[in-house]
Amino acid sequence: MSFWPVPDVMAGSIYEIRPRLFTNRGIRFIMLDIDNTVAPYTVNDASERMIEWVNEMKAAGLELFVLSNNRGERPERFAAAFGLDWCKKAWKPFTKNARRVMQQRGFSPEETAFIGDQIYTDVCCAKWCGAFAVLVHPIEFNRFILRFRYWLEVPFRLKYQWKYMK
Repeated sequence: MSFWPVPDVMAGSIYEIRPRLFTNRGIRFIMLDIDNTVAPYTVNDASERMIEWVNEMKAAGLELFVLSNNRGERPERFAAAFGLDWCKKAWKPFTKNARRVMQQRGFSPEETAFIGDQIYTDVCCAKWCGAFAVLVHPIEFNRFILRFRYWLEVPFRLKYQWKYMK
């Protein structure tokens, strides 16, 4: 378990992520964030492209689960469109709900990956659980609070880039 919130992998979008990223590492379970990872905050329905991406992951033998801090209906709507189970009000970065889901599903942290757009929620939760952390570029920056939060993450995003430029 690492307390250093540097992702294991960064991608420009979720669509850059292929199943082999996980299968080559023995990862079989993926916890997927919704807001600004899968869809912008302003979109309430899953796109065909996203459904195809989820189906590609499933076809590779990966099990996916929607883990969202959202308190509304979005996690349920997206999970239903993807044919996945979900947990809303996950309280990431706190690990209680994520660990509960892993235990219920029978996966260890070493077999688990988190995909999200925020360091201080998604990456921290993954790292504190001992899981693999994938950070995607946020889809939109149209709210001041989002721009501010992402600005606070810049040192950790740069640390990732510096780490792999060596």
